[in-house]
Amino acid sequence: MQESIPQVYDRNMKRLAFLQNAMHVKYELKINPLHTAGFSLPAEDPKNEYCKPMNFVEIFDGARRIELFRIIGEDLSRSTTAYTVYECEFVLATLLNDVLFKYHQIGGLGIPTTRVLRYILDRQRKPYWQLGRCDFSRQFEYKWENQTLLAALLSVPNAFDEPFMWTFDTTATPWRINLVKRDTTVKNEIRYQKNMQEIRRTKDSSTIITRIYPLGYGEGDNQLDITSINGGLPYIDADTVPEHGLIEAVMIDRRYESTETLLAYAKAMLEQLKNPYISYQVKAADLARFSPGIYEHFNLGDTIRIIDKRDGITVDAPIVQIKKQDVRGKPQDIEIVLANKTRSIASSIADLQNRQLINDAYAQGATNQMAINFADNCDPTHPAVLNLYVPDTMARINKCVLHYELEPFRGYTKGVASAPGSVQSSSAGGASTQSSSAGGGNTQTSAYANVDGIEVVVSGAIARRNTESPIAITVQPSGHHNHGLSDGVGLRKADDGITWFYPSGNHQHSAWEEDHHHVGRLQNTSHSHTVNTSDHTHTVTTQNHTHTVPIPEHGHEIEHGIYEGDIASTISLRVDGRPVSVTEAGEIDIIKHLSTDQSGRVLRNTWHKIEIIPDKMTRIIANVFFQIFTNSRGGGDY
Repeated sequence: MQESIPQVYDRNMKRLAFLQNAMHVKYELKINPLHTAGFSLPAEDPKNEYCKPMNFVEIFDGARRIELFRIIGEDLSRSTTAYTVYECEFVLATLLNDVLFKYHQIGGLGIPTTRVLRYILDRQRKPYWQLGRCDFSRQFEYKWENQTLLAALLSVPNAFDEPFMWTFDTTATPWRINLVKRDTTVKNEIRYQKNMQEIRRTKDSSTIITRIYPLGYGEGDNQLDITSINGGLPYIDADTVPEHGLIEAVMIDRRYESTETLLAYAKAMLEQLKNPYISYQVKAADLARFSPGIYEHFNLGDTIRIIDKRDGITVDAPIVQIKKQDVRGKPQDIEIVLANKTRSIASSIADLQNRQLINDAYAQGATNQMAINFADNCDPTHPAVLNLYVPDTMARINKCVLHYELEPFRGYTKGVASAPGSVQSSSAGGASTQSSSAGGGNTQTSAYANVDGIEVVVSGAIARRNTESPIAITVQPSGHHNHGLSDGVGLRKADDGITWFYPSGNHQHSAWEEDHHHVGRLQNTSHSHTVNTSDHTHTVTTQNHTHTVPIPEHGHEIEHGIYEGDIASTISLRVDGRPVSVTEAGEIDIIKHLSTDQSGRVLRNTWHKIEIIPDKMTRIIANVFFQIFTNSRGGGDY
């Protein structure tokens, strides 16, 4: 294979062609690392069909592979001959294809740089890149919103306070990206009258800054600064103040919501700005192209010593840019830019200005006032409890004041209404009770007058009769015989037979005779009956017993109304379980009594508990007033 011939691939890294007719092959490598390249093909070359936008091109410098690029543009030019010029960019630009849509946050305590970089690379829709080596394990917090993956990736080391460098391996897929510490050892030299063809030194002191006031997320009094971790000072000074004087600047970068990350970024920025920007543009001969075993190649990021005794220049500086205009036509010509900063001052200032311009792309917030009202009855054993929830969207809390008033205890029912009525229920043991007493006496119970009887004929049968008045029964005997009667019944002879006399009263008589016939008459004379009662008493004995009165299911109407009771004279207060001195009547600043984390910041995403304890039964009316700065991120649109 002929040296320096570009090779073209499709987007799946399938080789399509060798571009042996390529002319004016060039490349420019930058420390930032947005490298570029280009080449030309004759307009009639059939391999132009492979040089489609977004296809990949591998660029070589002799036998040395420079990097992999992708085609982003073409320009047809015609004079005496026609040719097509292709512009290319380093394949790291594939990270421009994907974005971090809306808000993303990662980092902070326990999350090292490695996890942050992987978080970004994991958002590729087509995984061209994966993380290789990372020499840093910082725990800075990062936030992005609507940014490309490339912009997010390159922003990660901006807050580092030591030299860093991106390196890449695109020889196999997936490609690997590394974030390494830059080696400051001198690797090569450029010496006048040896390999130096031309040198130009540029010194720019117009953009020196020796004091920076860093500001982060927020606005006004609620904008993040560094006073809490910088001894109360809102600024940092460079060690070059005695040399250059005090030159102040305000650095506003609303990406930062962490004080620690904001301070680290400000220090890194000040390191770039504290001295004049000095650069050396050197045109040299690339001796390693022809004698690689004797001379070292110039590599991006290497520290090079420049020696120009004629102009009194001896300086060690890193290579921040390497450029060749024609690796096939003029392979020995190389341009190198060295600088006293890994990033030019121009890029630093442009970065600050760009942050100002794109602030509108970041979600900000606003200062708000919030009041929480509360009212309840309470007593010494049942405090009035007010729970406050502080979400993480409260970026800053300016004030938290409790206002309270005491009122009489309040109830809302006066009693229970009922209809008239009575219910008796009792229980008792046994007893003897004299219920009555009386003396003796005679009492006539009945009297009867004479009554003529009814004639009854009885023949050979039993005669029975119940009667309530005297009757006479005449019996006509069939032969001579005697009859005997008792119980006061007498016999009397009549002409036509025998007459039986029965006493009066309701009674029954039975007579048995042989088969015969009687005709008789019963006659009851007038008489009376007398009952004799002697003196006596009656006693009633009652056993042990109870009485149960059943009451059916029923309801009572409530008598509505407002009842007012006691009112407390003093209160005590607890905030998050800790007693708080009550020195101001009715209003207390409780911001310093809310629970905080290790950095002294009021705990977010948790409840804070306020307890008001009166000295006696009362009603409490309370109000908690917040002045807060809240961001505009909430995750929903309801």
